[in-house]
Amino acid sequence: MKKSDARVRYTKRVLKESLLKLLKGKPVNKVTVKEVCELAELNRATFYAHYSDCYALMEDIEQELIDAFREALKYSNTFDVTALIEAIYIMVEQHEEACRILIFNGVSPSVLSRMIDLAHDSSINYWGRHLSHASETELEMLYTHLSNGLMNIVIGGYDKYPRKDVVQFVNKVVNGTLSLYK
Repeated sequence: MKKSDARVRYTKRVLKESLLKLLKGKPVNKVTVKEVCELAELNRATFYAHYSDCYALMEDIEQELIDAFREALKYSNTFDVTALIEAIYIMVEQHEEACRILIFNGVSPSVLSRMIDLAHDSSINYWGRHLSHASETELEMLYTHLSNGLMNIVIGGYDKYPRKDVVQFVNKVVNGTLSLYK
């Protein structure tokens, strides 16, 4: 059973890597199963044993990113923005090629939205308990502001700014020690 499992994992990994390589040059709707199989050096029957089409394969890659983000979130307090930034960086570092192609290059913008949605309920619930004077609308605005801002800081600055500088900046903003006016 373990040999079979290892073969399945290998096959899926090679198919994912092949699709990602092809997505660097063209959109998913222009990628064919034949191209993926040729690059992966697998036959089409093997592909179809695991996926119905290239969209299903891409969905599997996207779900892998979502699962990695969910796992990283387990280790962060949803009110601790620094820990949330660290969780985002961990997920990106573990799945850098997929993140670069699907998220950074905008091939699959829904992944980012799904990640933001993933932390929504737990963040709102936590903040509601600790920010008792905030209205539901204020909590929603706070979440929208923070989640979109944090994701865009990482995505827009991943290759521009060192991770520690982003974490320090976010800490200054959150703690109110960053002053634009001196």
